[in-house]
Amino acid sequence: MELKQELRQELELTHELRQECQAHVITLRMNLVGILRDEHYVPKAKCPQCNKDMTPAEIIAGFNNNPNDFTTKCPRCQSRFEARIVCFGNGTKLELPFYCEIQTLEQLRGRESLSPQEIAHQYAGVYRSAIVHRGGLAQAFAAIGVDYPFKEELSGWKNKVRPFLGRMTDKMIAEVVSVSPATIRKMRKELGIPRFTMAVAAGEIV
Repeated sequence: MELKQELRQELELTHELRQECQAHVITLRMNLVGILRDEHYVPKAKCPQCNKDMTPAEIIAGFNNNPNDFTTKCPRCQSRFEARIVCFGNGTKLELPFYCEIQTLEQLRGRESLSPQEIAHQYAGVYRSAIVHRGGLAQAFAAIGVDYPFKEELSGWKNKVRPFLGRMTDKMIAEVVSVSPATIRKMRKELGIPRFTMAVAAGEIV
């Protein structure tokens, strides 16, 4: 009986560590996206009921993927409320609505004729949410089967992604810079960097 309890506790700890690793990777991905865009993104959600400050991973996990429901869920008291995203860049600070991936993609439908500058101006929250979830507008539109005619250039991306190689999956990095996973895998192997595993993430947070 005691052994079963110890095993159960070990499994729970393993599950908690896995959640921490996933949260760590989400933070890394957000950092990479920000570096690529010369901005810094901070999802923000403070529960109005219990005052819990939610982490980015908790905010994303709390979305219910309903295109008509813009709320996230507090993991402590289960209250639902809208999240925000704060964008820092070039001495500026913007606080905007933060949408889940499904909501973001739905709000982009029919807007493929707008340039990135127009979408950023008219739908600032959707624009930043698309960057956070998909890496950019072209990737977001591709997710709904649309070939976005406006290509955004990410200058110097090869140097910018280098510190993240092996700390995130090749596929995740490839998505945010809009190249093939094979391109990232080749870069990583040429630099002698082992592929990402959860053990790598665990080593960074313990």
